Amino acid sequence: MAEPFREEKCKEEIRTARHFREEVPEIVRSLVQSCQNEESFDHIGPEPIPSRESIILILKRIFRLLYPGYFITERLDKVNLEYYLGQEATALFETLSQQIALSIRHDCIRHGLDCVMCEQRGQEETIKFLTQLPDLRAILATDIRAAHQGDPAAASYDEIIFSYPGLFAVTVYRVAHQLFHQQVPLMPRIMTEYAHSQTGIDIHPAPTSG
Repeated sequence: MAEPFREEKCKEEIRTARHFREEVPEIVRSLVQSCQNEESFDHIGPEPIPSRESIILILKRIFRLLYPGYFITERLDKVNLEYYLGQEATALFETLSQQIALSIRHDCIRHGLDCVMCEQRGQEETIKFLTQLPDLRAILATDIRAAHQGDPAAASYDEIIFSYPGLFAVTVYRVAHQLFHQQVPLMPRIMTEYAHSQTGIDIHPAPTSG
């Protein structure tokens, strides 16, 4: 006796679901209409905008270059170090230059600026950034040592690199500050606000920190 009742109940659920789904097109039309309202915010046009998700992935790749061997699951040693860094640096060049170009193009269109060859400049700024990675590694080493000296509870440098939110925020800040110094728009703030959301530590990319 239970089976016919269950079958009828399922049919009723299907009819109800169909009724609700039929309301979706009208909601979509309302959303489209709201995009005509200048008081609301959207970015509808032929040019894509920088991707926050891609920029976060770029940060993670930069971390792997700044702290080789710490944020991967594979073994890293002298045999494969050059290959590994070459793969990471090449992939970073491709993704970072694309997002820098999108950021520059977005700024140019928003402010009605003259063309600055955003694709070429994206690649130029990426190379300029990559050349700074050894210096960034050196200054981050001083940050790690300072954290270790200033915190009696720190058991090791590895513990600081792996788990300290302060070092995470400072690392992101130093990356963002370099891009800010290179006058790359939008990306530095996306980076530091991501670190802010992850750690509660808010560091603007503009100031210079020793």
